Formats: sequence, C-alpha cells, structure tokens
Amino acid sequence: MSITESKLRSLAAGLDPAALEALASKGLLRRAQKDLERGLRVEISGGSEGALRIKVGEFEVTLPEAGPTRATCSCPAAGVCQHILMAILFLQQGAPENGGRSEAEKPVGEELCALTREEMEKWAGKAAFSAGLRLALQAPSQILRERGLVVRFLNLNAECHCVPGGGLEGMIVSGFKADERRLKIAAAIVLQRANGVEWHAEEGNSGVLEGATGAPRSREEILTATQVLLSETLRNGLSRLSAATQQRYATLAVSALGVNLPRLSLLLRSLGDETGSALARNALADPGRMLNAMARAAALCTALTKPEAAARPELVGWHRTRYDEVGHLDLSGVAAWPWRTASGYEGLTVLFWDSTAGCWNSWSESRPRQQQRDFNPVARYTQPGPWEGAESPRQLAHSRLRLMNARRNQAGRLSASGKSRVLVTGPSEFEKSGLKIFTDWTEVAAHVERCNALGLAEPNPLDAIVVLEPTEWGEHAFDPVAQTFRWVLRDGAQRGLLLELRFEAFTEPAIKRLESIAGTPSTKCRLVGRVGRTPRGLTFHPHALHQPDGKIINLALDGASETGLSENASEVSDAEAEEQGEEESDWNDVEVRPSAITALLNELDDALLALAEPGVSSPKPARLDRLAAVAARAEKLEFDVLGEAARRLVSGGGAAGLLLRCQYLSALHRQAAGQVS
Repeated sequence: MSITESKLRSLAAGLDPAALEALASKGLLRRAQKDLERGLRVEISGGSEGALRIKVGEFEVTLPEAGPTRATCSCPAAGVCQHILMAILFLQQGAPENGGRSEAEKPVGEELCALTREEMEKWAGKAAFSAGLRLALQAPSQILRERGLVVRFLNLNAECHCVPGGGLEGMIVSGFKADERRLKIAAAIVLQRANGVEWHAEEGNSGVLEGATGAPRSREEILTATQVLLSETLRNGLSRLSAATQQRYATLAVSALGVNLPRLSLLLRSLGDETGSALARNALADPGRMLNAMARAAALCTALTKPEAAARPELVGWHRTRYDEVGHLDLSGVAAWPWRTASGYEGLTVLFWDSTAGCWNSWSESRPRQQQRDFNPVARYTQPGPWEGAESPRQLAHSRLRLMNARRNQAGRLSASGKSRVLVTGPSEFEKSGLKIFTDWTEVAAHVERCNALGLAEPNPLDAIVVLEPTEWGEHAFDPVAQTFRWVLRDGAQRGLLLELRFEAFTEPAIKRLESIAGTPSTKCRLVGRVGRTPRGLTFHPHALHQPDGKIINLALDGASETGLSENASEVSDAEAEEQGEEESDWNDVEVRPSAITALLNELDDALLALAEPGVSSPKPARLDRLAAVAARAEKLEFDVLGEAARRLVSGGGAAGLLLRCQYLSALHRQAAGQVS
C-alpha cells in the first residue's frame, strides 16, 4: 500500500455519515451505498504524488490528499457526485479500525493551529474572518474526536469536519451551511483556543453594546447614580420606601437603556416594581428579595466600571435577543405549560428535544397582563400556529417534526418567524430521541450542580428541565395550609425526591390530574419538569407525564378549561384542614435539616435584613452585635471572606455599600453551597 493510499484510507475512516451527507446529500449517499452493495466494480487504477485514481464503473475519480472537497470525477455531474462518494466508501472498507483515527487527527490539529491571523483573513476575506472570530468567541461549541475531528456549533446546528491535509478549504460543513467561510474560520479559532492560543475580539467587533453618543448622561454617570440611589434606599430603610424612590428607579432604568446598558436597566426596573409592590402593601412584596436584587445591581455596577468586564456582552446585556438562522431542525415535542411572572406577564411554552444537538429547545408566546383581552395562554394551546403547517401548539407538543428555516437564539428559544415552516412526521418518540432519562437522584443532583450559574452569570432556564423515571411513587397529598400538592418520588435506592406543585391559577388542572391518578402509577411512567434546589433539598415541578404507551399528558393543559380557577377550588373547611394536617406523611424524610452552611447563611441574611429594613443611617447596637456573632461563626467555619465582610460592616457602622457587598457574598456562598456534595 502506497503512502498516499494509506493517508486517504485514514482520511476516509474519519468521515462519518453526517460528513458524507454534507458533501452531497442524503439521497446521493444512499444511492452510492446501494450501488456499492450491488457489486458495482470499484478499484484503484493508479496514483500519483498526492492523489489516488479510483475506477468506479466506467468513470474515474481522482481523490487528492487534501480531501474529498477537491476530488474530481470524469462523469458529467458537477460537484461531488455519487462516484466520489463510492470511492470514499470503498476506501473506508479497507481502513484500519483504530490506526487511521490517530493518524488523521494529529495533522489536522497541527495544521489548523499553525494558521496565522493573516493567513485566515487572506483566505476568507476580512468580513468573513471578522464574523468567524466573533462566532468563535461568543457561540458555544464542542470539539468531538469520536471519529475524526469535528467542531460543533450547537446553536447554529452546524458542524465542521476537519480533513487531514485539507486545511480550511478541505473542511466539510454539515448541518446549516450558510456562510461556510465564517464557520470554517470559527472552527479553526476554536481549535487554536483549545490548544492555548489566545484570541481577542477586534475593536468595534466584540458584539458588545457601546455607550450611545449624545445621551444626556454617560455610562459612568448612570453607574454612579445607581450606586447612590441604592445607598440612599438603604439609609432610609426598606420599610420606609416612597413613591419618589420608585420614580427614581424607573427614571434610572430608562437612562440606563439610553446608554445601552439593558441588563442594568432590567434590574432597575425590577427594583422599581418591588418598590411599588411594597408601597401597595402587596402580599407578594418581599423585602429580602428586594435586598438581594439591590446587591446584585450594586455588584453589576461595580463590574461594569472595570474595562475588562465592560467588554463582556453578557454583563452589558442585549436590547433584544438575537435569533440565528439554523436551517432545518428535527425536533420531538416533550411538554407544554402556561405560566405567569411576578412582573405581570402570562404566556405559553412548548418544549422540544433536539436529538441532533442533544439540547432542549422551546417556543413561547406571552403578553403583559394588561393586554390579556385577546390572549389566554390556555386557549392559545389549541389555536393555530405558531408556524405554517402546524395545527396548534398542542399538536406540536405531542409530535415528532421537522422545523424548516428555523431561527434560534443562544438560550435555545425558537423564533415564530413567518419564514419558518413545520412538517409533522408522526407522534413523538420518546425512546428513540436520545434524551437522558434520570433514574438515580444522585445524578439529578449532579446535573443541578453542573448547571448552577454563579455570581453574575445568567442561568439558562432550560438547564433546569429534566426527565425522571421513578422506581416508586410514594405518598401524596395536598397541604391546605401551604396550598401545595406534594408527592414523594423514589429511585431504585429508595432515595426520595419531593414533587411540589403550588396551587395557582395555572396549576389547578395539573394538581387535579395528579390527584386523580388511582393507586401507584406504572414504574415506566416518566415526568418532565423543572428541578431546583431549596434549603430542604431538591424539589421537582412537573410539566408533563409520559405514559408507557407513548401518550403525553401536559398536566396543566390537556383537559384544562379555559376559565382557569374554579371559584371554590381552594376552599377547605377548618375541620378538614385540621384532619389533613394531622395525617402522617413520608415526605418529611426527604426534607433534610439545614446544613451548618445553610444555617449560617440564613442567619446572616436575617441579620442583614434586620439592618436594612429600618435603615442603616443609625443602626441599633444590638443588631450590629448580632451581625458580629454571625461573623465569628463564619470565621469558625473557615469562611474567611464572608466573615471579614461582615466584620467590616460592623466596624463601618452598617454602611450601605458594605451591607450590599455582604449580601452579595451571602448569595454567592449560597449558590456555591449548592455545588458541594
């Protein structure tokens, strides 16, 4: 075997079916495979330095070492024909199983990592190079070495298959192929960064919003004004808020938007809403939540004053989410649910699983509550859309489908673009989707830890979605005092995970559905929902039930009326409440006692809130003494940073800035504590 033939056989061994389909099409690859199986004559007819000639029937294919993208055939077809595909399949048959793989990978990594910025810009052009650099620095990507070397861009539904000796030109792009040069440049930069090469965004091409010119106030002035307002609010006290304070938060939110700080603007607007709820004596008002939001806003302002942090788009934020064209997506409907936010929005979400990228996708439609006249989330479930070819969101939530000309953002949310069309191909096939099904609750805890967003990192809500298959369904009951339905789900090791569903307008049908399940459900039933961590441990909020026969029940929607709550749904007599409250329940054994860390953080939060509510302008010595005791406990547990922050706050007489820093550190430690097994 010649050196050229050995190289090409190794190259062919590194090309999977997805790469071969990307060369031509799925249909052409299928024809090539059938012709080869039928015994069409394929043989090596000769070769020269750097190329191999392969006879395929009456035609001859010339395959260079640079890869199949540069191959030629004597047949009249243009581009990559079925004869070139047959030549590659023929070489794969004689390729060694393992030897070809390592030989194919090493030169690919070396060759692409050796490319300079000037060489890449010359090959792609300045515009494509800049777009590729921005994509490599901002878009999530994976490097796969299962067969050959592949760089996958998850959000764009695209893969770059690297060919040894082929360089940028020889790369094969599969999936969504728009602007291949940009994708190839991005893949090369991703590989270089993985090998320790530093790349930085070009000036003016970082994707970060820059401060608007001509605004009445600069970014620096807005950041300073925000910190001043936060301090004044704490000096006056969270129990002494005023309409003027609410108006100042609203005004600053508009000003922050004017200087292109949308994330800060959103935080300030939420603080204005919290202030308004407190002034209206709303039962949903929570001073602890407001203090946490103030600490987060102060931390964001501090971060944005630093040049290196101000260049990070996730800290600055975006005015509107950007949807990228991703071509065609093969999706499976998994669940759907209505929802309501504290800020006054109601909406409907449908959840899909993308088996190709192995990630969740969602579509949502929502409206502010004051615009609810023509929008009802439950009614929207059975109405046409959201894409041409779809009968309703209900149909999509139960179906396997292909979404053509899809648009998707980095969080996995699908756009309801009028250019997109959907083709429903059958009922959703849960078993064949490749979706991870959790049967061990320790794996669920590990998943929560991996997806936990620390500090100012923005969490992706879809990361909290999991599929559970309980081994045993324990006791369930509705708690009339807490207005919460609870059900203990156990895995094979009898570990308990608490399903909790709080009684609200959109959860009443789900609670009734779960209560109506007679006896113990089949052990093969699966639940799709959102898992979260609380001081009592992990809890699970269900959205859909998947039965063994393939039927999907969206708990809050399938069978729900459009009228929402019944008038007497939550009425329970005093006698019934007392009787139900005395019943024994087995969910107490899944409610773990707070750890020493959690107990410390709870006490610290209480002490900080006790300072913040009356105001820090003249704190009572007893409150500072209480905080000093908490600081001593923190240092005893070797939380030196937290203890030092609390001591500085005590010695500073309860200064507003120190209180916000201490509150932020408490929240940060609480987040990190969720990652400790």
